[in-house]
Amino acid sequence: MNRLQKLLATSLALVSLVMSAPSFAVGTPSVSGSINRDTSVDYFDFTITVTNISQTTLTAKEKDLFKDRIRVWLTDLSASTYIPFEGDPQNVEVPFTLRQKTELATSTGSNNLTTFTYTVRVSANATGGLKKLLSDHGSNKDVRLSVKYYEDLTEKSSLTTATISVSTAVVSDAPAAVATRKTHKALKVTWTAPENVTWSDSSQKAPTSISVLVIDKAASDLELPAYIYDSTAVTDSAAPDGTCVFNPNFAEGTSCINCSDSKAYLNATGLESMESAGYFIASASPTTGKVTVPGLANQKPYAVVAFYGPGGLNRSACVTGTPEENLTYSEVNGEDSATLSDPKCFIATAAYGSPLHANLAPLRWFRDQVLLRTSIGSEFVTWYYDNGPVGAAVVREHPALAAMVRAALWIPVGVLGLWMRICGDQPGLIVPFMAAAILFATAVARSRKPRKVL
Repeated sequence: MNRLQKLLATSLALVSLVMSAPSFAVGTPSVSGSINRDTSVDYFDFTITVTNISQTTLTAKEKDLFKDRIRVWLTDLSASTYIPFEGDPQNVEVPFTLRQKTELATSTGSNNLTTFTYTVRVSANATGGLKKLLSDHGSNKDVRLSVKYYEDLTEKSSLTTATISVSTAVVSDAPAAVATRKTHKALKVTWTAPENVTWSDSSQKAPTSISVLVIDKAASDLELPAYIYDSTAVTDSAAPDGTCVFNPNFAEGTSCINCSDSKAYLNATGLESMESAGYFIASASPTTGKVTVPGLANQKPYAVVAFYGPGGLNRSACVTGTPEENLTYSEVNGEDSATLSDPKCFIATAAYGSPLHANLAPLRWFRDQVLLRTSIGSEFVTWYYDNGPVGAAVVREHPALAAMVRAALWIPVGVLGLWMRICGDQPGLIVPFMAAAILFATAVARSRKPRKVL
């Protein structure tokens, strides 16, 4: 082979090598984000930005500019694990799923090339999955993700790997407009649902939770567990311990919690795990704007204070709420007691025609001993207090409908009355017992239907 032939062979080999190598038409994806310090949540959000995109229209082979163009791998496990999209067939070995949190943001520059910005949420498939993942990595407390961008099922970017770390920030803002509504042996607490609040690092984003603390105003020198904020600590357990004390002599709309340090925040987890006759705590999503705190005593004043999580360096102003007894099953969240002609009377009272009817006692017992002892039951009672008067007015005006309601209540009232007299100290077992009784009665009724004679 002469020199010219060797040169030609070398050139062809180089051309072949270049053609076989991936040719990427877009920029390398950039990934940014952080995990909230409250690692009890089972998701985290991050942003993917892809630049220099020339093809922005859907092709025949793709259905979604997100699902068809983005692939994410979790690389903090022993081997890289592809994260499937939410709704895809789930593999029990895959710990997380991926979904687009907000609509795709696009921008086009002077070069007519487009930038895609995806806001993405990674959610754990099992409770505690994210917390376990972070705990498995010791003091690192971070997650490593790899991202690629595709078009028409073809790789269009190189692989980029980024670290998503746990933020050390906690919430600085306090819940606003906290108020109470009186119910039977419970308080319905409301607040202004926030979109974004200020954190200790001056960022603006949503809090992960809200905790509502209800304290008996007769309690004095009640100590509450707390932490002192440390800007370098990525977990509460790494922050120094603190103490806060409840002041029962607070002025309405002022602070009632005094802490050992100006950077102290209440330990919500510690409060939930401690048993105390002096306080009650309920947690909720901040965006709901309301939560019911059950298990309280009627005619007893309570101090109510709320704080965001994680952390919550500031707490709401304290307000007083007093649950009120409802012997007629017809008071509506703090309004005056109803009369027989008042449309505030509830459905059962309207059906029986009197608030003193003997069949109402088992229903009240079920409300107090079963429903109000659970958050779901308390929410139902609150909903019923809000909406029951409308149904009661209809029942009162139609005797036939009242008879139907009495008939429908016949089995539940009988079962509840029997259970109340015999097993009243074990209210939790009444639900399966009642379900079994209703099923049995239904089966007996069906068996008594006349059969056709062939």
